[in-house]
Amino acid sequence: MADEGETLGVEEARREIAGGEATAVDVRSEEEWGEGHVPGAIHLPDGDPEQATKPLADGARLLVIAKDGKLAVRAAKDLSDRGYDAVAVDGGMDDWVSEDFKIQPTADPDEDTELGLS
Repeated sequence: MADEGETLGVEEARREIAGGEATAVDVRSEEEWGEGHVPGAIHLPDGDPEQATKPLADGARLLVIAKDGKLAVRAAKDLSDRGYDAVAVDGGMDDWVSEDFKIQPTADPDEDTELGLS
């Protein structure tokens, strides 16, 4: 696994987030975020800290969740290069959901996501 950066399995990630040891950072699209995300996660579209839904705390351990593990690794590396303590969550959001871990819908009701359907 040389040069891929550190990754963390979803079970360990869930424990760290639940224990307050780390903050989940979701780098998926607005649409994917709206379908459900890790409770308390910060939305970071395209992994850009400038677009974060709330500021990233200095020195906080960031667990990066993406559509899949490869995208998470890339985003975590970018954040690490910017000086953040970022680790990719292996497997991505699909693994989180398949483990039946809690997800949080956004404030938008489902009806609002069905634009154009009649």
